[in-house]
Amino acid sequence: MFQSSVIICINKRKLFLIQRNSNDPNLIKYYKRYCRILTNVIKIDKKRYYNNILTCSNNKIKTTWNIIKNTTCIKPNSQKITSINVDGNISFNGQITVDTFKKYFVSVAQDVHINNHNANPPSNHENPIAYLSKAFNQPFPTINLKGVSSKEIEDITKTFEIKNSHGYDGITTKILKLSMHYVSSPLTYICNRILSSGIFPTRLKFAEVKPIFKKGDKNDTSNYRPVSLLTSFSKIFERVIYNRLYHHINTNHKLFNEQFGFRQASSTDTVTYTLTKNILTALNNKILVGGIFCDFQKAFDCVSHDILLSKIEFFGVSGKANNLIKSYLQVRYQRVLVDLNSRKYHSKWDSVTDGVPQGSILGPLLFLLYINGLPNVISDTGKPVLYADDTSSIITNADRQMFEKDINTAILKLNRWFQSNLLLLNLEKTYFLQFLTKNTNAADLHISYNNKQISSIHSTKFLGLVIDNNLSWYCHIDQMIPKLNKNLM
Repeated sequence: MFQSSVIICINKRKLFLIQRNSNDPNLIKYYKRYCRILTNVIKIDKKRYYNNILTCSNNKIKTTWNIIKNTTCIKPNSQKITSINVDGNISFNGQITVDTFKKYFVSVAQDVHINNHNANPPSNHENPIAYLSKAFNQPFPTINLKGVSSKEIEDITKTFEIKNSHGYDGITTKILKLSMHYVSSPLTYICNRILSSGIFPTRLKFAEVKPIFKKGDKNDTSNYRPVSLLTSFSKIFERVIYNRLYHHINTNHKLFNEQFGFRQASSTDTVTYTLTKNILTALNNKILVGGIFCDFQKAFDCVSHDILLSKIEFFGVSGKANNLIKSYLQVRYQRVLVDLNSRKYHSKWDSVTDGVPQGSILGPLLFLLYINGLPNVISDTGKPVLYADDTSSIITNADRQMFEKDINTAILKLNRWFQSNLLLLNLEKTYFLQFLTKNTNAADLHISYNNKQISSIHSTKFLGLVIDNNLSWYCHIDQMIPKLNKNLM
């Protein structure tokens, strides 16, 4: 609170004590008027205070949510694991818990591939590279993995946040930043050897994995995602490779504009604006409009290394560069780390055969390249909007029958693309939402795939927000807005 508000509050207390012992109606009236003025002054001061915090913030979205949480006194759900379901029985044993998570995280990709095979028997679907050939007509130049300087290594390290978290080697980013003056030269030498040889050091491919709860039953391992705690040295080398790979794909315009995730000058508000603009344009033109909101099943964990390597080679990442990415992906090891009842438990090391590491620097970019051909698959039937693995498509048509046909065609093409890329489109959690004005009714539509009905709903979540068929947006945290208004009074 600013100094002006503090002084007025002190004066208010004095006035309260005086008018309480007085029967003067003018004094009482003056006191009430003073209280109203104080309320407005506090509102103005709070607005200035929060505006100042947002102005000075480098991450305005994160700062905004922190302000909301602090103002509403809403505490996030506890992420601590207390028990886990093991073969139908609830276990509170720490070692059994980490071993159960280890088994699940290692086998999840194989399980999804089996489910994909059972749900979609092999047929004459196109090869993943065939989809890219349709999207890009001209070949791309070969990537240049230029050498790194000590200054670049030091500049990369400066961008790291000071954290106490660390990989299995126990070296935090704080220690790394403090010692950078002494280790920048050997790190530069090692990094240049990595780039020239196309081999990523084996000891930097060990990750400690922490299960992060998403939603649903906390005792169900499938409701957790694995976040990898990598060594600080690995992050430096990953950033060097990332910079060269991102420069290559950005210079040659390889990423579709419909993909907004993990890209510079792009954020959740950008993708939300694009989605809303597409919907409003159709509503203003008085034509039918609806959205398909897809659900990937364990997308990051199920990335096929062979398919990914063939795709990045298509984009010009060949030779030693391709060997380097192959070396980075393959022969990786991980162990699960869980805090249970104030004790730390960890599983044994196990090899990882699929996926890209969640929590890494290079993993998200590799994932974008893996799904890069997806927007082109459905661009002729709708307007795709992607944020990482959050995939949606806006379908519009003035004719009801053609509208229904375009929706079913888009779902068919999406599922075929998923099948060819060894990913699984969860049709049970894939929804269709028709957007309406307040004076129109929803069209009677039959949306299905392989005789399986696709749910038509009135609202769904999109990037953490709830959107309904009247294009109203709601925060998914219950009662946040009423509490916020109350606290700001």
